Amino acid sequence: MKIILDTDGTLTDFNEWIKENAIPYFQEKYGMKVIYPNELEIEDIFDMKETIIRDKNCSEKEAEEAMKKMLDEFWISMRFVKFSLLSKFRDGVSEKINEYMKQGHDIHVHTSRAKTCRNDIIGKIARNFTIWQYYRNGIFLPRNHFHFYPNDEEKIKGIIAEHPDLVFEDKKGIIDELSQVEIRTVCVNGNHNIKVTEAKYVQKISKFTEDDLDKKINLLLNKKLVYYNRTAKSDIFYEKIKFVIPIILSKFKPYVIHSENLIRVNNEPVIYAPNHRSTLDPLIITSLINKNIHWAALLRFFAGEDSIFNNSKNSILCKITADMFKSLEYFPIERTSDNPKANNLQSMKDMDSFLKINSQIGIFAEGTTRRPEGSDFGTFDPAFLTLAKRNNAWIQPITSLWIKELDLKNKLIVNYGEAFKVGNKNIEDAMTYFLQIQKQSLEENKKVYSELTEGNLKLSKKMLK
Repeated sequence: MKIILDTDGTLTDFNEWIKENAIPYFQEKYGMKVIYPNELEIEDIFDMKETIIRDKNCSEKEAEEAMKKMLDEFWISMRFVKFSLLSKFRDGVSEKINEYMKQGHDIHVHTSRAKTCRNDIIGKIARNFTIWQYYRNGIFLPRNHFHFYPNDEEKIKGIIAEHPDLVFEDKKGIIDELSQVEIRTVCVNGNHNIKVTEAKYVQKISKFTEDDLDKKINLLLNKKLVYYNRTAKSDIFYEKIKFVIPIILSKFKPYVIHSENLIRVNNEPVIYAPNHRSTLDPLIITSLINKNIHWAALLRFFAGEDSIFNNSKNSILCKITADMFKSLEYFPIERTSDNPKANNLQSMKDMDSFLKINSQIGIFAEGTTRRPEGSDFGTFDPAFLTLAKRNNAWIQPITSLWIKELDLKNKLIVNYGEAFKVGNKNIEDAMTYFLQIQKQSLEENKKVYSELTEGNLKLSKKMLK
């Protein structure tokens, strides 16, 4: 699950900090009066621009310049150190965020602290202080998980582009914008957002220590928190074993065609749909894409009756396969040819639920046991297209061709077709479109295969002379 955090007013009690530090400062130095006590920003609390225009009888532009100078004098001082580095987060924040991180969820910070976007020493200090504030509060996120914006408008665009599953925010304007594009938000209560009401995409909390926080999040996520946790846990396992990827790629050296077609979307559902030629297919494709793809696989692998390693029945390899498939959250599928009473309803439900939380699944829809002799493909089960249509998921066609003849360093050819969505197509038309991509890709694979084998033969003849 991708979670985006706001800082000021969300993780920190910004209202209280302003009350203790900013309000006395502007009252004493400039004689300003609080006009809107329930606003968040200093300039809004004092209605500074209108106050300056009235008191100094100046133009709007002059008032804006005067206001900027006042705010800079306040912020560009040790007060900014106190605010951005020394301010403690609300009770329970660090524990909750670290819990999410431990569970494997992807945490990012999006903040519109204007000073952080300056291209000078002040900007650099402001960015570092923001990061150090998290470190000081015991939250150690990678530096590239911090995103800085000059204003709320740019921040909203940045958040929407990330397609987050959950956002923690406090500003009503931002929450309203996110709700319009169906981004689920937890609003942290403050004086400035009392008009925010709970709705389909918004829930409110007062403290991060509340017992019902998880219940509210689960309500926002349509009771799919269990699936978010399953994918997050499997991602942790994937990160632990991904050290084998260079070994796999070095051994098989896949020859890749049209890598530019590989889908690169941010937190959107994707179905990887390859043809099927070997039990090693998911291992190779996962290694190439370097993502934890949740594959549908035959039940016998989960039962420890077979292994992914060229169908070796070695008990150790069978156990490794079963444990790995379960830990990576693969979906067990039983063929009716193996069991006439096969029931894959739960696995289909799980695949549907994983797509609903913007996960990536892999389905070998080609019935290899039903492939007519001499044919390039077997029949493809249309269930993957139905799943894609129901969840508005991307389909990534992949066509592989294994090379078994001769002593070639490349053991297979992998071709990425152009990704597409079913959209308004019916399933039959979508299947026709998908098969056209597969057939074209396979012809390209065959051409590369011929070139590789021809080149290898020429090299062999030259070495014999």
